[in-house]
Amino acid sequence: MGIISWLKQSFTCPFAKHDSEACSQGENIPINQGGSVSDPSLGFLATIKQVEDKYPLLPQPAMPDANDPKYAGNPTAYTQDKQAYDAALEAFATAAKERGVAVAGVMGLWLATKPLAMLQELLDQPKATMPIFSPAVGPVIVMRHEHVIKCLERTDLFTVDRYAAEMARATDDKAKCPAAFSHFMLGTDNDELYRLDGVLLRHAVTPNDKALLTMIARKAANDWLDATRSSGADTVDIVATIARDVPLRIVSEYLGVPGYNKGEPSVLPGLKGGDVMPLSDSLQKVFTFQKISQGIVPTWDHLHDWIQDAFRNIFNNGNPASPDFQGFRDRGIIATEYLSNYVHELIQLYKGKLNAGEKIPDTMLTRLLRLQADVLANRASALEKDFADLLGQPLPAGELAKRLSDSMIRSNVFGTAVGAVANPQEAMTWITDALLRLKEGKYKARPSSTYDRAVNLANAPDDDPKSAEASEELRKYALEALRLQPQGEVVLRVCVKDNTELGNVLIRKGTVVFVAHAAAMRDKTVIKQPLSFDVKRDEHLTAYLGNGDRKKECPQSQIYLQHGYGRHKCLGRYASEITMQESLRAILRLGGITRQSEVIMDAQNNYPVSFKINFTCKD
Repeated sequence: MGIISWLKQSFTCPFAKHDSEACSQGENIPINQGGSVSDPSLGFLATIKQVEDKYPLLPQPAMPDANDPKYAGNPTAYTQDKQAYDAALEAFATAAKERGVAVAGVMGLWLATKPLAMLQELLDQPKATMPIFSPAVGPVIVMRHEHVIKCLERTDLFTVDRYAAEMARATDDKAKCPAAFSHFMLGTDNDELYRLDGVLLRHAVTPNDKALLTMIARKAANDWLDATRSSGADTVDIVATIARDVPLRIVSEYLGVPGYNKGEPSVLPGLKGGDVMPLSDSLQKVFTFQKISQGIVPTWDHLHDWIQDAFRNIFNNGNPASPDFQGFRDRGIIATEYLSNYVHELIQLYKGKLNAGEKIPDTMLTRLLRLQADVLANRASALEKDFADLLGQPLPAGELAKRLSDSMIRSNVFGTAVGAVANPQEAMTWITDALLRLKEGKYKARPSSTYDRAVNLANAPDDDPKSAEASEELRKYALEALRLQPQGEVVLRVCVKDNTELGNVLIRKGTVVFVAHAAAMRDKTVIKQPLSFDVKRDEHLTAYLGNGDRKKECPQSQIYLQHGYGRHKCLGRYASEITMQESLRAILRLGGITRQSEVIMDAQNNYPVSFKINFTCKD
C-alpha cells in the first residue's frame, strides 16, 4: 500500500488542533453496532453514513449583533446572548471535530484495507451527485479522471508541501550554512525553487538513456534468472529477490550510489563493503549528524534498508501519536545520515578524479558533477541558454553554481535514490500478482493481451529482429497490470486556495485531498472496459505543459498514471518502466509460474515482505 498507511495516520479535520490518534488505530475508530468496514454487506458510503449519524453536526450558531435594536438599553441581554453564542460555538466545534476524526478514520481504514473496493464504489455513484467525495467535515477524495488530472496539473492549487520537510533532511544545516537551500525538488511546488532544479536534474536523467538502462536492468534480471534456475529450488520469493535486486542495481550503476557484497572492494580507496569509516570532516562543517558517529560503506542490505527506512519516514510516518512513530523517525534519520555521508564521500572522490582528468563512470551523480565543473569553469553556455529560454531572461550571477553546490547534488542524488527502490520493489510485486490473476482467469483479457502471449513475448530471443517490439509490448503488460493492481491508490495534496472548484464542488483552503489516481485509471468515461486486461489501449499521450521546462521530456500518458502526471511526474519513470519490463521478462522466462502465496505486507501495511511463486524451470 505504500503511502496509504501514512495518509491514514495524517488526517486532520478543519476544527482539529492536532492529528487524531484514532485515525491510526482501527480499533479506536467509532462505528455503530450493526456493521463494520470488514462486513461485506456494508459498503464504504453506508459506513460513513453510520458515523455521520452517530456524530451529527449541531446547527452553527449566529453571532449576536451588539447593534441590534433589541439590545438598546439592555446590555445584560447582549452579554447573556454572547455567552450563549460562545458556548454553542464551542459545542459546534467539538461536534465537528468528533465527526471529522470519525469520518477520517473510516476513510483511512478503507484506504488501508479495501482501497479499490472503496474507490470503485465512489466511481459507481452518479457523477451529477458525487463528482468528488466531499463529506461535510473531513478530507476530500478525488476519483474521477478529469479531476485527478486537474489536481496533479494545478500545483498552484494543490501542493505537495505536506511532506517537504522530511524530504529535505539531506541538505546542509542552515544554522551552519545560512545560504544553503533546504528543499528537494520533488517536495516543493515553489516555482522559484522547482523549475531551475528540474532543468538541471533532467540534464542528468533523460529519455536518451533507454539503451543504458535496458542494459543494466536486463543484466540484473538475467543474473537473477540464472541464479534462480540453478538453485535447485522450485520456489522463489519475488519481494526478496528480483523486485529488490534490479532497482538496487539501477541505484548503483545509473544513479551512481553503489552497493557491495560484504568484503568486496569498493570505489572508495582502501575500503570494502561493510567497512566502517570516519564521518567526513568537510561534511560535518555544514551538516549536523544527530544519530551516527561513523559512516559505513554499504553492503546491498545496508543500501536497501537505508533507502527503505528513509522512504518510510518521509511518506509513511505522519502521526506522532502512533507507537511506531519515534522508532521509524529515528531509523529514517539514521538512514539519511548514513546515505548522506556516503554520497558526500562519492562526490569528493569523483570531483578529485574529474579535476585530475581521470576517467569516471557515467552516472547521474557524475553528470551533475560535470555540470558543476563546467559552471565553475565558465563552460556552461548551453545550460545558461536553457535557463534564459525558460525564464525569459538570464539567471542572476552565481545562481547556477548555487544550484549545483555539493549540498544540492548530495540532496538530489539522495532523494532520487530513496524513490528508486521502495516503489519499484512494491510495483514489481503487484505486477507479478496481476499477471498471475490474468493467468488464473480473474481478469477478462482481450485476445491480444493474454497471459500466454506475455510468455511468448518474454521468450523472444535477444537477437530476434522483433525483440525490441516484444520488450515494448511487455512494458505495456507491466503498465496494464499496475493499472489494475497499483502499488499505491492515492497521492496526497493540500488545497491552498479558498473556494477551489472541482466538479462544481468548492474546496476550502487547508483541506487534505486524496488524489485517487487508481480510480482515475478505472474511470469508464475515459478508459473503455476498465476492468479488462488490454495492452493495446491508447495511452492518450500528451506533451508536458508549463513554459518549456519539460520540452525535452517524452509525452506523458493520461491512462497510465502510476508515475504521476504533470509537474511531479516521477523523475525516474524511464528507469522504472524499463525495470518493470525487464523484471517481468525474466520472471516469465522461468516457465510455468504459479502462485504459492498471496502478497504478504508488513505490520504497518507499508511494504510487501513476501510473495512466493512456484516455477518449472523450463527454458
